[in-house]
Amino acid sequence: MFVKRESPLRFISRFSVIHTLTYAVFGILFMFFSDYFSYFDSDEMMSLVMKPIDALSVRLAVPVQLVRGAILGSAIYPFRNNIIREDFGWLKLAWLMFALTSIGAVITGPGSIEGLLYTNFSFDPLTGYPEIILQILAFSILFTWWSNRKNR
Repeated sequence: MFVKRESPLRFISRFSVIHTLTYAVFGILFMFFSDYFSYFDSDEMMSLVMKPIDALSVRLAVPVQLVRGAILGSAIYPFRNNIIREDFGWLKLAWLMFALTSIGAVITGPGSIEGLLYTNFSFDPLTGYPEIILQILAFSILFTWWSNRKNR
């Protein structure tokens, strides 16, 4: 089904706002419930690569997600007709985001295929993946819902 044409700026702005909100909500929840910072301190490799919680860049993580969301939204925009108003469009978007930003990312981080191949990072799928998966699912559901409302 063809989606009514909307400006790239509106699409990217909506994408960026929802990405940032879900990133912040799930990040805060999991920061408290999963005690990430203790994990980063206790794992020798992670303590070497992760910045302390009071680092300026860590404190800027949420506002910078607006930029990340805009970059991701601009990449998804040409494919919006395959996501918006499609059956299970939210699931297609969730899989795309998870595959490209997590397991298929070309960065050598924990949980990515590149990270598993080239680093000595310890990897526990229960640390990180639940947050990533829930955030991406919430994002995808909210984004497609809002987009479908906008395109009626």
